[in-house]
Amino acid sequence: MRGRSEPRRLLEEPRRFLSQAQCEALAQRAMRFAVGGGDTALYIDTWWSGEMRWGRNRVTLGSDRRNNELTVSRIIRGASASARTNQIDDVSIQGAIRAAERALRYRPTSPEDIKDPAVHFDYLSPAIWSDRTFALGADECAAVARALIEPAEQAGMLSAGYIEVRGAGRALIRSNGEPLYAPYTQAQCSMTVRDPKGTGSGWAGLSSYDWGRIDGAALAQRALQKCLASRNPVAIEPGRYTVILEPQAVHDLVQYVVMKFDRRSFAEQGNHTFALRPFFSKLGLKVADSRVTISHDPMHPDLGVVPFTPSGEPVRPVTWIDHGVLTALSTDRGYALQWLHQNLGSPNTFAYQMSGGETSVEEMIATTKRGLLVTRFSNISLLDPTSLLYTGVTRDGLWLIENGKISKAVKNLRFTESPLFVLNSIAQIGTPVPVFSPEAPAIVPPLKVDDFSFTATIDAI
Repeated sequence: MRGRSEPRRLLEEPRRFLSQAQCEALAQRAMRFAVGGGDTALYIDTWWSGEMRWGRNRVTLGSDRRNNELTVSRIIRGASASARTNQIDDVSIQGAIRAAERALRYRPTSPEDIKDPAVHFDYLSPAIWSDRTFALGADECAAVARALIEPAEQAGMLSAGYIEVRGAGRALIRSNGEPLYAPYTQAQCSMTVRDPKGTGSGWAGLSSYDWGRIDGAALAQRALQKCLASRNPVAIEPGRYTVILEPQAVHDLVQYVVMKFDRRSFAEQGNHTFALRPFFSKLGLKVADSRVTISHDPMHPDLGVVPFTPSGEPVRPVTWIDHGVLTALSTDRGYALQWLHQNLGSPNTFAYQMSGGETSVEEMIATTKRGLLVTRFSNISLLDPTSLLYTGVTRDGLWLIENGKISKAVKNLRFTESPLFVLNSIAQIGTPVPVFSPEAPAIVPPLKVDDFSFTATIDAI
């Protein structure tokens, strides 16, 4: 947003990624190459990333990467097209402009193309920048990695993991509108600890825009404890079980529901792809347990996102599911103007918060006669888009619960289940917490769910 001050660290040299002024200067250069009139827009994703990886208790990689990704869009008399490049010299930019102009195709005329296309919007200022994250250098990353490795090594276990921090800027600069720019940071830490004999595995991870919110020592201890507790698992029969899903496991499933909160764009208004949009006909209907509310407020300190979309629409607070009832679906502004008579659509950033309760995981275990405790899921794939039926496997710690206590570690299982079934089969809900979700922040609770379907035993740990 024009006039918005940049974070202090961004003003220091050498600059790791393009500033607002540099993005605007780049855009002015690019627009001089456009021919044939019309409008030009540039979406710029400029970033720096520092990374530290380790395996078998030894640091294996330290990296410092930088990149500028430029998407050029051209609109001439109703025809539009775009092209991309990650080079910002004149020859490459001119080549992208020409590629977009050669690919021009006519599209349906959206109301937003006719009605105030350069209208001014107010944008939020969410918490998405951290000097602490941007200042984390290679030496400190290496020291943190050594501190995370040490507990596992002392216990005779093997650890692997990574730390990544990123500073970036996103810009949208148009020939007919206000320039937009948002700097942001990301931080993430993920760690796996395994028994050298290959009989147990534990994992812990967390992501945030602020490195100061990630307690590496706590993650290392949690991963180690899960590894030690998961050793020598026994096989049990697949079937329907009461499951206690830790917050990460809940997110692993619910994120696929959030991704489907999609009505359609203006250009797709005549395309009734209902199978690809399972919620399209369910607005106003109950789709989850009455205790479930799924929403996104960009101003929440743990849910901040870049406050505008690639098309320049502002990101606003939205409630997708309100006490079990589907109340909103994602739309673009063209669709909202034409069909909903609203000036703005509802962009889906995939960031979300799920409501919770007050039941702890320990209480869930104590009230379970027979069930399973799940750390997380992986290798999830879609089987049926209409019912949102997915399959995947448990990972990094699965335990049998008998008579209110954890009795033994069990081998991993393959599930075949719909996240919607999970959201309608909730027995107990815990307190929501931030989880590992680097691309779109999420806050979710642990859940106790009845009749969760496991269909096969998996030998891999």
